[in-house]
Amino acid sequence: MRSPTLVLLLAVLAAACSSTTVPETPAGPDSGAEVPATAALGLNDVSVLVPIPASPAAPGALGPTDAGARGELLTQAIYDKIPKFGVKPAQGLDYARMRAVAIRFDGCFPGKSGCEEQIRIVMQPITDDGKTLDSALHLFYRLTPDELPSLVQELRRMRTLAPEVKDAPLDVHAALAAQGLEGAYGKALRDLVLKRCGEQNFVRMTFFLRAPPRQEEWFFGGFDRDPADGKMTQLDIVGVGKQNQRVDRPITPEGYTYTFTPSPKTPEDIDVLLTSEAAKAATPEARQAALAGLMRIENPGKYGPDQLSCAGCHVATFVREATNKAFGLDGAKLPDAFTSSRDLSLRGESRSTVSSLRAFGYFDDKPMIANRIVNESAAVVDDLEKRFPPKK
Repeated sequence: MRSPTLVLLLAVLAAACSSTTVPETPAGPDSGAEVPATAALGLNDVSVLVPIPASPAAPGALGPTDAGARGELLTQAIYDKIPKFGVKPAQGLDYARMRAVAIRFDGCFPGKSGCEEQIRIVMQPITDDGKTLDSALHLFYRLTPDELPSLVQELRRMRTLAPEVKDAPLDVHAALAAQGLEGAYGKALRDLVLKRCGEQNFVRMTFFLRAPPRQEEWFFGGFDRDPADGKMTQLDIVGVGKQNQRVDRPITPEGYTYTFTPSPKTPEDIDVLLTSEAAKAATPEARQAALAGLMRIENPGKYGPDQLSCAGCHVATFVREATNKAFGLDGAKLPDAFTSSRDLSLRGESRSTVSSLRAFGYFDDKPMIANRIVNESAAVVDDLEKRFPPKK
């Protein structure tokens, strides 16, 4: 049975809904600061998909109790605020096993007061044989505007430690895969995170919980945290409100079904595409309209993360691909699709794995990357390259 204490909400990946427009990027006091004349940044520099550690004990893997000058990444006391099920799910969260599987750098997360400089970490429970459980945490750390120029410098310097990384599609980080977590790049990444992230600047935690029942069922939730006094406030998600959002996927021999509870119609109504049967029964115009909504959900230029509900983002990649296969509708050709001069090719298995709601992480041992994450990463790189270009 589901726990009645599950009352918090997830803010998407991240990932994992307050402002009405994406804020313009501010110049900031140090926007003219010079940065080293090194290679330009790419998607894999700002969104790092970490190879799964061989086990929770693997050296180099970042865990909740790892700490730097700003404190532990995730204290037990904060973690314990996550609601518990009456029965521990086999695929549930486990504080002792949580390890970082993804790290993201963002110079302009659209927050309540405008741009927020952030580092975000995705953690999943790691099994003893180097796989993941189907639950996750998304941890948010707020930086100051003055920190951003030096952060960009560090990212450029780290790029020189990662010759394996090309300006390629977002994927499992090539340098970490080749060098290991204790290689030159891995050590630099760990040092950067522990220097800049900790309890002192921890401002949000969202969670994705796999429920105990046999059918596939997940809960999304989260809260904001004031680092000054540690007070945590339940998230109020557009179209959902201050309650948990649940996703159910009944196992069927053919097709797919996702049921959202609540199932918001704002900012986009995509209900027609949430089941294969409903999509078949819909008119071509209705399918096209819902697909256009999916493309806007995937477009960070249309909505910031806090302007969207949880579930829609997490199923969008699979549903978009299923719609294309069934009806020949290519969302990339629609006018509201995100476009970029960068390579937006999708790696991983998100578009073909109906049971995975992962946005940026792993399902078992398979990498999962959502279209929204690729698009956000491209937008972040463009922003940082524009404001902090490398010296010529």
